[in-house]
Amino acid sequence: MDMSLKRMLIERIKELAEPLSPISIDHATSLKKLSGIKCVAFDFYGTMFISGVGDIGIDEDPEGESEEIFRNSLEAAGFTVNDVSAGTYGLQVLEKTLARHKDEAKERGIAYPEPEIREVWKDTLKEMAEQSMISGSVDESSIAKFAVEFEFRINAVWPVPNLAGILTNLKKQGLELAIISNSQFYTPLAFEAIIGQSPENFGFNKDLLVWSYKCGRKKPDTDFYADFVNRIQEQGMDPTEVLYVGNDINKDIKPAKYLGMHTALFVGDSRSIRHEESELKHLSQSPDLVIDRLSQIHECLL
Repeated sequence: MDMSLKRMLIERIKELAEPLSPISIDHATSLKKLSGIKCVAFDFYGTMFISGVGDIGIDEDPEGESEEIFRNSLEAAGFTVNDVSAGTYGLQVLEKTLARHKDEAKERGIAYPEPEIREVWKDTLKEMAEQSMISGSVDESSIAKFAVEFEFRINAVWPVPNLAGILTNLKKQGLELAIISNSQFYTPLAFEAIIGQSPENFGFNKDLLVWSYKCGRKKPDTDFYADFVNRIQEQGMDPTEVLYVGNDINKDIKPAKYLGMHTALFVGDSRSIRHEESELKHLSQSPDLVIDRLSQIHECLL
């Protein structure tokens, strides 16, 4: 991506971002001391960052507002809206286009595809232009602008309280920091926009940033996690020396446990909880920790 476009997108995310606070819930925690951990890996949406819809917006779109948001996003990205039904039409084309991209990936043997959203939006916006729903150039810049406008309007994100301080303390303990997350190109840009530094410059190991949009597959695909395991092993670590922190039992905890990692289930924000508390009693592979504040990680590592 051109650096001037990247800087512009980061500035726009800053403008669209609004502070959020966790919505606490009466969920039991389970803390204990863990030894031998050399790396703490995080999920992004719903774990490090509070998400208005609980996950990446393209996967969990709130009902009722999307058509207007779609139209407003088009105009903010520089398109002219020629038809009042452009929002409705665009969402229908998006659904069809996203399904086609996923089906094509499944035909290549990918069980849980993660299409590159810029490719999906390119096809969607081109079809809208061909049908005269919108006017304007569909190019790299306008596609990226629209993707950011739409995502951060339907899905407000904000770091959990004192995220930067918590991550800094873990770094001071000598731990490697990693990310394994369902994502799109704007996910690391959101970190940089709101925290003030890219994940790499902040202190995350650049070789341990596993973004689904770059892999073409997403959680709970074990091949997605296996990519991270391969990277860990290349750096002389074992999966058993990793603590993975996520908010979703099925997408985060189960596959990470399956590949040998220790796990922490984050239950600090009701918007991102994807289970009933009673489910934890019946798991064959329970999380090692259940936490409602990320600062508890520091307390549990020897």
